[in-house]
Amino acid sequence: MQTMVSKLMYRGARAVAPVALLLGAAGCSDLLDQAAPSRILESTLEGPAAASLMVDGAQAAFGCAFQAYITGFGLITDELEDTQLAAAGWDWDRRSMLQAGGNYATAACDGGQQFGVYAPMQTARYTANLALTNLAQYSDAQVSGRTALMARAALLAGYSTLLLGEGFCSMALDGGPEMTPAQVFAVAEGKFTEAITHAGAANNTAIANAARVGRARTRLNLAKLPGQAVVNAKLTEARADAAAIPAGFVYNMPYATNASYSRNHVFTRNQEGRTIGVAPRYQAMTFNGVPDPRVVVAVGPTGQDNLTPNLYIARKYNSQAAAIPLARYGEARLIMAEADYHLVNPDAAVSYINELHSAVSLPAFASSDATAIMNQIIEERSRELFLESQRGYDYIRFNVPFDPAAGVSFQIPQERVTGGTANRPKGGVYGSVRCLPLPDVERNNNPNF
Repeated sequence: MQTMVSKLMYRGARAVAPVALLLGAAGCSDLLDQAAPSRILESTLEGPAAASLMVDGAQAAFGCAFQAYITGFGLITDELEDTQLAAAGWDWDRRSMLQAGGNYATAACDGGQQFGVYAPMQTARYTANLALTNLAQYSDAQVSGRTALMARAALLAGYSTLLLGEGFCSMALDGGPEMTPAQVFAVAEGKFTEAITHAGAANNTAIANAARVGRARTRLNLAKLPGQAVVNAKLTEARADAAAIPAGFVYNMPYATNASYSRNHVFTRNQEGRTIGVAPRYQAMTFNGVPDPRVVVAVGPTGQDNLTPNLYIARKYNSQAAAIPLARYGEARLIMAEADYHLVNPDAAVSYINELHSAVSLPAFASSDATAIMNQIIEERSRELFLESQRGYDYIRFNVPFDPAAGVSFQIPQERVTGGTANRPKGGVYGSVRCLPLPDVERNNNPNF
């Protein structure tokens, strides 16, 4: 299968120049392998012959944005820590992004020390929607496997929209007005529904189940918006989607080694570049004294800053080509646990927690205290979904405390400085960013602002 990535007019920021994504090499395994050679006119990719290539391009764009998103929000939360010298990349770990944007707004998704999520994720979203629009114009006779392609494009559009809603304080889509996260989630919900419909028609159970997990996640967000009352109807819908997922299900995003754009940079930044490490909270996770195999961490070399000793390595991803789960059964079970906690009674959630414990030979969790059960659901999500893009929005919706707290000096503690007896300041203080501000590249170029 030949792969090719689309031209894209970056609609999120209304940029003048089109952004080329990728021209691929032959072979399905090379989906993400090639860097963009030049800008490509949209007309080049119109027509039935290019339809499948457009969807491949959307997947390539999303895959790159996805790993950057995981890295960025891992740093903002308590999953990852900065171990580099480049001050320009400290804003992620320091939680000090400004509305002007900087790296998080406009940088490429495959940067090592400095990388972005806004433009890359908007690129992925727009490309997926463009592929859907084009496919709708053709017939099944013109495009082989058209319905399955539409299902995959809608799935990618759903996830890219969902992540923009979870990660940003507000959003704008395709030059439109400023939107709340709830409004963005509503758009994502529609895309997942579209993916389920097309996947059903194409008899593609993998995409159908991935879209159900995505829709369950979206509906859970809509049911429990920060600061608002729980919406039981949405919880019921989220639970129904999650309950339909079969045991052992996983839908992975693929990565490859041939080009930077294609690689799993959660791995490369951690294990090759040594610019990030696993943060202290995850360095030795146990449950009732038993190591938790869902968060496997090893001690590595000194960080890239040559100051942070014993860089902690996440063994979840062990190569440039390591796949990253996008949707899976464990997440669905935790959605059911959270829904049952609110809809039925707190005790109903315990069985789902213990199902996940049993699968990895952890001791059972036992409690009848509602607060303890809710806290354990939050804890289970932090472990089961480690480095899978979930922790950032959990920080928002559960109001997880910052550690270090806002206002604390951004530094390397003395006990972790190689050969040192005192703290080593990096510069500035920790901020309080949970969601990323809508960047000025959008506000300055969008006619609705």
